[in-house]
Amino acid sequence: MAYNCLEMRGISLAFSGFNALTQVTFTLTGGSVHALTGANGAGKSTLMAVLCGTYGHYDGEIAINQQPVSIRTPRDAKQLGIHLVQQEVDVALVPGLSIAENIMLDHLAVPGYRFSWRQIRQKATEALAQLGVELDVRRAIDGCTLAEKQQILLARALSHHCRFLILDEPTAPLDSHESERLFGVVRHLQQQGIGVVFISHRIHELKAICDTLTVLRDGRLIESGPMAALSGEQIVAKMLGHELTDLFPPKRSAHSEEVVLQVEGLHDERLLQNISLSLRKGEILGIAGLAGAGKTELCKALFGASKSIIEKGELNGQRWQPKDPADSVTRGLALVPEERRKEGIFVEKSIGMNLAVSADNSFSRWSLFGHRQAWRWAEQAIARLGVRATGPAQTLRRLSGGNQQKVAIGKWLRGHASVLIFDEPTKGVDVKAKTDLFTLIDGLAREGKGVIYASGEFAELVGLCDRICVLWDGRIVAEISGDEAREETLLYYSTGGAAL
Repeated sequence: MAYNCLEMRGISLAFSGFNALTQVTFTLTGGSVHALTGANGAGKSTLMAVLCGTYGHYDGEIAINQQPVSIRTPRDAKQLGIHLVQQEVDVALVPGLSIAENIMLDHLAVPGYRFSWRQIRQKATEALAQLGVELDVRRAIDGCTLAEKQQILLARALSHHCRFLILDEPTAPLDSHESERLFGVVRHLQQQGIGVVFISHRIHELKAICDTLTVLRDGRLIESGPMAALSGEQIVAKMLGHELTDLFPPKRSAHSEEVVLQVEGLHDERLLQNISLSLRKGEILGIAGLAGAGKTELCKALFGASKSIIEKGELNGQRWQPKDPADSVTRGLALVPEERRKEGIFVEKSIGMNLAVSADNSFSRWSLFGHRQAWRWAEQAIARLGVRATGPAQTLRRLSGGNQQKVAIGKWLRGHASVLIFDEPTKGVDVKAKTDLFTLIDGLAREGKGVIYASGEFAELVGLCDRICVLWDGRIVAEISGDEAREETLLYYSTGGAAL
């Protein structure tokens, strides 16, 4: 089989004088799974955005099978068989439409395209079948899980003549079983001669699925070559430019015994059953669980973003029942949600606006918003959080995932939140940005904040938390001291293992 070959040569791109990419060369061969990695802000997503036609003002050349091609719009890329399945799946889907309509969306958007609904549903079903997935294509997209939405976007790409497929953090919303299933799909596409770009910060995944590695740092090419000979430690060192020693902050001293949040007998309408937990001042309480265990549901229920019933609740020494997010913020409770682009930030607005949106009324005087004061605060917050940006005026969409997450956290620093809930805070974040986030969250606990840290990354929970509650099927099945916690123990309980 003759494989297609895509080459990007000397690609440079700048935004308002900031060099996002500088003379980057990248080669993707059909039948290869090519890992593209680097720290947040390294230029991975920007390079792939150039390839997908998002940024048409780049310098350099792109060729397919040694023939120069022009990619200045997303339509140009799709016509050449280049497709992207992005990390934030909801951005690429249309709510209110069916699964079939979302899979065939590009076809339906073609002027003069003639179709029958029966044909649309049949083609959508066939595209899903290539992935080994069975879904009722008549269902509304709104009721689909994150894993299903990702499968729908993969099916959309396969409904075209796909020669090159870009997967941006594809396993972020998946549990281990779903990730293995995705790897099987990727290997199947590889056998069909499709070239796959696999962007991930999970080094063990890159080792498991990829045959070639390209590393970017600060918008420049660092290395490109075979994956097999490299260890995970070597890959991390290439990403960072130095060896990574201490991933987690040093252990904190004993936290206060003062309880800032007490919950007994929490239930929701769908999954959560008889949840009871307590959180102390200066403590990081981990919530461990695999996808579907109820981590996100619990975080939203505590924040009042979903309906729940609590038999007995107490927040900051006062009786409390989750009501709605506005009431939660007023009473000192904050949430950094899993789906940050959908629920946690305004990606088309400035950094300054995002940092000020949840602040108390300290920016206001005589009912007028103090823009100058908010701007100064944003500059201070950017420095404190270590956000890599040109300044408060920069649009959040221009930032990497890790820097967006820092802003999502930073918007709560101005107010009086005493309890902060983090739902999968390192999702889609590289190893360097993780260390920054761990330090930031650890610092909040040292200030006396109560922190709830919900994650399916068990190593993070073991390294950061004082206590860990394990969720399985909507119930807390174990509570383990941070000093005694082990990854294998968390995995045992999170898969339904009975108490030992």
